[in-house]
Amino acid sequence: MNITLRQLRAFVEVVRSGGFTAAARKLHLTQSATSLLIRELETQLGLQLVDRTTRQIAVTEAGSELLRSAERILGDVEQVVTNAQDLVSRRRGRVTIAATPFLSATYLPRVIASFQERYPGVTVHLADLPTDQIVRMVQSGDADFGLGVFPQLDADLQRVPMLKHRMGVMVPATWPLARRRKDVTWADLQQLPMIAMSHHSGYRALVDPYLHETGVAITPRFEVGHIGTAVGLAEAGLGVTVVPAYVGQLMRSSRVRFRVLHKPVVYRQIELAIRAARSLSPGATAFRECLEEHCKRLV
Repeated sequence: MNITLRQLRAFVEVVRSGGFTAAARKLHLTQSATSLLIRELETQLGLQLVDRTTRQIAVTEAGSELLRSAERILGDVEQVVTNAQDLVSRRRGRVTIAATPFLSATYLPRVIASFQERYPGVTVHLADLPTDQIVRMVQSGDADFGLGVFPQLDADLQRVPMLKHRMGVMVPATWPLARRRKDVTWADLQQLPMIAMSHHSGYRALVDPYLHETGVAITPRFEVGHIGTAVGLAEAGLGVTVVPAYVGQLMRSSRVRFRVLHKPVVYRQIELAIRAARSLSPGATAFRECLEEHCKRLV
């Protein structure tokens, strides 16, 4: 059996219009083409759906029963098409992004606000998580993408560079090092009270090798789990903390000063992690475009 939506639509319109001529006009078909569609449907079903006379039609009992189902089917199809069009035009949809707590607190809120202003019908879900949990969410499909620093990614995830900033140190604004004219080097951190990230954060593994390489003994005064906490301790004058430049730009604090670290100059890159074999929805694609626009402003 090969019943088509075209046949069902013709049948419903013939019944609603009370005849083939009026239905044909609404369907933009000839009367003979409309009649042929009904005959094909009757042949497929093995049932007489309408009794034809020279002036009008009469719906049979079988036709009345089919009419209810056909109207429901056509209504469902129309709703599917409407929903699909809404998704394409970003009138509705859902986006889930997983990001590190610092980016979730300082950067993404303004991106989300800008996106929601453009696409108020698309719901945005934000998960602020450690890097390893971000990766798992993206791999499982629970998040459309993840935003953070990913030292290693499995082959099933694609990296998309978003921001590349130099590493530096947050120094309390009243300290001489904050106001020194010459370049600040990694070696200058020797003997200064250090505020370090915990070993559970991937960030610590990025910083420690450069401290070792330049002969700086790592005996942190504080070890914390979030960059925002480290900067807060530096603002209170309790030590210095190594951070990428975007941290200074996002926090905009007058109580600490960001100084780029030299010898060597090191870069840290924020990336978008996306499942390599998964297409983004129209809403997620639009959010990615909005995110890229904001990243360009932060360069």
